[in-house]
Amino acid sequence: MAVLIRAEPIPDWLLELDSLKHRQPEQSLAMLTARQAEFASQPDVVKAYWLRQQAALFSAVGRHQQQLQAARQALELLQNTESALKVEVWFELGYALEMQVQLAEALEHYQQGTALATLLDNEKLILRGQINQAAIMSEQDNDQQALTLLKEVYQRAELLQDPEILAEVYAQLGLMYSSLAFEDDALEFLQRALVLYQQLGWVKNEIAVLFNLARTFSYQEKYQQALDHYNQMLQRSLAANDNFNLYHAYLGLAITSAEMSRTAAALGYIEKAEQYLANLQSSYHLQSHHYEKALIYRDLEQTSLAMQQVILAEQAARQPAEQAGHVGLAIKLLRAELLAQQDQYQKAYFALHDFIDGFQQLRNKENELALEHMRLEFDSERQQVRTSLLEAENELKALRLQEVERKRQIQLLWLAILGCTSLILLGIVLWQFTRRAGKTSHNKTDVLL
Repeated sequence: MAVLIRAEPIPDWLLELDSLKHRQPEQSLAMLTARQAEFASQPDVVKAYWLRQQAALFSAVGRHQQQLQAARQALELLQNTESALKVEVWFELGYALEMQVQLAEALEHYQQGTALATLLDNEKLILRGQINQAAIMSEQDNDQQALTLLKEVYQRAELLQDPEILAEVYAQLGLMYSSLAFEDDALEFLQRALVLYQQLGWVKNEIAVLFNLARTFSYQEKYQQALDHYNQMLQRSLAANDNFNLYHAYLGLAITSAEMSRTAAALGYIEKAEQYLANLQSSYHLQSHHYEKALIYRDLEQTSLAMQQVILAEQAARQPAEQAGHVGLAIKLLRAELLAQQDQYQKAYFALHDFIDGFQQLRNKENELALEHMRLEFDSERQQVRTSLLEAENELKALRLQEVERKRQIQLLWLAILGCTSLILLGIVLWQFTRRAGKTSHNKTDVLL
């Protein structure tokens, strides 16, 4: 049986991490690590709070495997409890899995957290959970469903007027519109998010928005503006000593330079990015890195080096889903192209065949998901019809009961009227009888006289 968690005094220094973790995550993590000896003596609720903060800090510095471990430990301590802290732990667990491209599990944890937030009637956490769910739907190519959910969240966030939630929903809507090729809308929402994150002082989030702004300009082929934003991101990351985002800044500069046919510069940037690659614990990022480097080597006509990167990209995939995902398919196609350039046409054919099979499986899976979504919508509509019919039936029963009650009241009224009438008639009869009796007595008295 679930119970509400009992409030425990959280140490002041630990509470301070709530505000510091967005501004100085590396320093906050160092502070937490320095006091690790105090952890064992804390009550379970304080331990859970500690682990949740640790998970959030690991997330901020890109150490998602450790984030996953910390979140699982916190969840273990919060069994059979219902609290906002448990909701936040569910979200940390979901994000750690999302970064490992375990999307189905991540979505499940986001949904569990949102359900608990709904039970607790915590609007801010509900909206955060729905934003997270929309991100997963988008990654699963359920773009329309994701956009519909985000628009609902946007309307509710505008009413709530919480700057943190508004910044999150603006950032996610910007990313969503960018992926759907509505770049102008994307830029508008990303700029709004950037302003709010700057006001909040959330450096990591500000850097992430700069990255998405740069990518969106790149999609519009406004490469110089893209480079400018990547350079802003680079300077902010250097000032914050943010190794995680230094990697992404250099990678963005590499990709944009390659798109501008500045291939030698692109190679220089991606080799600088590689110095920070060890800070990333996401197999998706490793796959993407080696794939992008393979493209640069291909453009430089260094086919053997490009093939080495393809092999590294294939080895980075830890889950079958990663091999069959969009990046995995792009790697298969690039392998086929490189084999053809090396005159290994039979191997190129088989590699191309693997790509086509994988593409078809992905399409089939997407179609299955779409059909399942349609089935769920149909079941929901059917349930709504049943509910409407039941409500109509209940209303009819209520009307019938009201009619019976009305008839009973009318009967009682008539009975009351009949009773009153009978009493009046009886009174008249008695009055007449008394009057006659009195008259007869009076007549007898006159006779006697």
